[in-house]
Amino acid sequence: MSTSTLRRPFADLDERRLLLWLTFLPLVVFFTLVWAIPILYALGMSLFEDPTTAPTFVGLGNYAAILTSGDFGLFLWNSVLYAVSTTVFSLIIGLALALVVNQEIRGGSILRTMMIFPYLLPTLVVIFIWQFLFDPNIGVINQWLVDYGVVSEPIAFFSTVEWAMPAVAITSVWKFGSFAFFILLARLQAIDPNLYERARVEGASPWQSFRDITVPHLRGAILIILLVRGIWMFNKFDIIYLSTGGGPLDATTTLPIRVYELAFSEVNFGAATALAGIMFFLLAGVAVVYFKVFEPEKEVAH
Repeated sequence: MSTSTLRRPFADLDERRLLLWLTFLPLVVFFTLVWAIPILYALGMSLFEDPTTAPTFVGLGNYAAILTSGDFGLFLWNSVLYAVSTTVFSLIIGLALALVVNQEIRGGSILRTMMIFPYLLPTLVVIFIWQFLFDPNIGVINQWLVDYGVVSEPIAFFSTVEWAMPAVAITSVWKFGSFAFFILLARLQAIDPNLYERARVEGASPWQSFRDITVPHLRGAILIILLVRGIWMFNKFDIIYLSTGGGPLDATTTLPIRVYELAFSEVNFGAATALAGIMFFLLAGVAVVYFKVFEPEKEVAH
């Protein structure tokens, strides 16, 4: 056997390694510039007091001040309440509508088309629509509630401590519910119809078919929706800021709203980046627990 023949496998191995590096190097550079460096820079700023003009190193002082403040628990609760309520109701409504449309009923294609409209509308337009619907003077919803005797007088939903968060949550579910709808509908349409036919022949009820066939096939999609939409809504800023500004009396002030207030109203960038860092670590912890407990990679494998 010649020396050139012996060297050829090593040459192919080197070529494959070079190709691998050339393939992943742009991704590494991209994520370093767009993801890693900004995060590290923000975390570094959180260790200083007034980091933009006269930085003074305070270590974890900003974090300690935020965590021991009396309002942090309220802002965290508002964030969790908003994220969980909007995600869960979006999932429930999206699943219900997806099950209806998947039955190929009359008007199903129209409903499928209409579901995308709220998602495409600008957030400001959505806020105007729901402020009009909830208006205590001319709003249709208040008119219905009064006419049917549900309430004795109109409610200023976006301006009332008790109703501001539900009003914002309803607005968010209306806009973002189509996200769950289309994911679940696509998964439903991928289920083999023969499975339902066999279950029907064996005497299974519609509920049993839903429980034993539909739910297991949708589990992976549901878990993805809960993770992605939950994180997205936890970080949501615009729809709350434009509708209530975090009020009244901090009833809808979430952590992202508080970050904005610290940075641009109180000009305290050290505390703002520290609070953003706390949000980052909280969500990272949730993601780790999620992947450990639910193991979504197994859902994909199945």
